[in-house]
Amino acid sequence: MIKPFLLTLVLGLLAAAEGAEPPLKHIMFGSCLDSHEHPMLDRTLTLPCELFLFMGDNVYADKGGVSMMQEKYGLLKQSAFFKGLRSKASILATWDDHDYGVNDGGADYPHKVEAQAAFWDWLDEPKDSPRRKQEGVYDSQVFGPKGRQVQVIMLDTRYFRSPLKKVPKEQAMLGGAYVPDEDPSKTLMGAAQWQWLEDELRKPAALRLIVSSIQFGPEAHGGESWANLPREKQRMMEVLGRTRAAGVIFLSGDRHWCEFSKVPGPTGYPLYDFTASAMTQKHPRGTPTKNANRFLAKTYHHANVGSMTIEWEPDGDAVIAVRIVDEQGQPQLEHALRLSELQPQ
Repeated sequence: MIKPFLLTLVLGLLAAAEGAEPPLKHIMFGSCLDSHEHPMLDRTLTLPCELFLFMGDNVYADKGGVSMMQEKYGLLKQSAFFKGLRSKASILATWDDHDYGVNDGGADYPHKVEAQAAFWDWLDEPKDSPRRKQEGVYDSQVFGPKGRQVQVIMLDTRYFRSPLKKVPKEQAMLGGAYVPDEDPSKTLMGAAQWQWLEDELRKPAALRLIVSSIQFGPEAHGGESWANLPREKQRMMEVLGRTRAAGVIFLSGDRHWCEFSKVPGPTGYPLYDFTASAMTQKHPRGTPTKNANRFLAKTYHHANVGSMTIEWEPDGDAVIAVRIVDEQGQPQLEHALRLSELQPQ
């Protein structure tokens, strides 16, 4: 049996000999940074990483307007953490409410255009980039050679989102007062982003990571999630079914604690949602909300980062190991699956 590190070396050498990009192996993902100095950030820089995904609440600037947002992005950009990350890995990002500009905000936020400009400035997006010209910060990139392509889809769940339905405080669930709303006129992603997503899912890729700042897998819990707009969640299922997209995994943040969820997919394989949050905060309550779709009994409520390792095999299959890593570099949650398990039936 070829040892994993030797297999990775062989695959890398073959890719180099063919002039192809080597397959992506180490991906990290995190959310909710209310500080740019924290032991978890220091630990993150010691872990193997070729691609880092910022999943939202990358800064907390929802109480001081766009000027505060720009200031906090500047501090993050000049931090040892961000500079260290940029020196070793590619970076992709989306936003959530606190870096969008208003707590639990959606399409009615009046300064979203300015917030989008500040977001792209943070990432040094060129002034003439098409990403700056579109509404919303959704984006997609593909990494790796043919047959081992990893497509990363960064969704925008803020710019277009309709107002959420709330109940009085005395009727609220543990996670908050938001409840499912079946109003067919409401949207989470907007028409243009939905069409873009369907087009992206038709592109060739072996593994597809769909990054959503809010959770996709869990049942309604009172906080923000896809379950608040069940028709939009069903629409995602329909898009995945029409495109017969293989290899789909969801990554999410927002909650300030971690859990692994799983729901039946529309093409016969399960849809996993791995939630990693928060990078620099401890969850004050320390107890999770109910979630019938949680498939690991354990949750984790201290500072953390998500880690995904992909061990590619010669036959095109891969072992995908997902972990939630703590400040000491130890895994607190972990699950491994095969790419062959994520194929349409």
